[in-house]
Amino acid sequence: MKKMMVALTGLVTLATLGATVPATPITANAAKSTKSTYVSPSLKVNAIYSNAKKVTGTATKGVKIQVKKSKNAKKVLGSATASSKTGKFTVKLSKSLKTNSNVYVYATNTKTKAYFYRIIRVQAAATKAATKKTTTKKSTKKTTKKTTTKKTAAKKTTAKKTVSYGVKTPTGTWKSNTAKKYSQKIVFSQKTGYNQTLYKNGKKVKTLVSYAKYDVDAKTPTFWKITYTPKGAKKASSFYLRFTSAKKFKIVNAKNQVVKTKAGVAPAANWTFTKN
Repeated sequence: MKKMMVALTGLVTLATLGATVPATPITANAAKSTKSTYVSPSLKVNAIYSNAKKVTGTATKGVKIQVKKSKNAKKVLGSATASSKTGKFTVKLSKSLKTNSNVYVYATNTKTKAYFYRIIRVQAAATKAATKKTTTKKSTKKTTKKTTTKKTAAKKTTAKKTVSYGVKTPTGTWKSNTAKKYSQKIVFSQKTGYNQTLYKNGKKVKTLVSYAKYDVDAKTPTFWKITYTPKGAKKASSFYLRFTSAKKFKIVNAKNQVVKTKAGVAPAANWTFTKN
């Protein structure tokens, strides 16, 4: 197997995007074994509030769902199994959650042991209380009512800006801008894993990453860390991306700063990917 050392480091302004590719073509049989070995389950988690007694969402049908306080924690706050028909799940929590704390929601394929997790920030359960205060001020002073309404509206606007544009999974095909005649295509798939291809003048130059198992670590709703392990590789690689809309993201470093990165033989450039 040929090896090409490629790394993307978030602490410098120049990084490399890409990884090891198998020396021989991937056969249909290899793809089937990859499906059970390298592909992580899908997982979508609904908003969690501090007064919540359960966590809900959808995932790959039949996978095991666990809620934990920290990454790889041995104790769980609750567990359940996603519906074998719809993929929906409801996990009852053993204890209440603190506002602004993080919880880790895991989806695990019990047969292949492949897993996927999301970090969810617990939101304050103060919606009803805020409504009562607004109503009280409304009956006292009209001016106070207007001020409170504006502040409430401002808070709602701010909340919408941090919602992540509704993106909960990177699944799909993403095509990059063209930089010095080069462009890229990235595919996140539940069946084939993470794949990355380099093009020049629209013609394929090389497959940089193929059938890689990948994990997503959402640092914020719009700032994600992608960690992937190409098939046959012993070490994992990672890169960071920042969503600027529901169908567009930029390659950034660990400090969420846009940086120039290399992709195979292509010169370093600022890369922006758009969902196809």
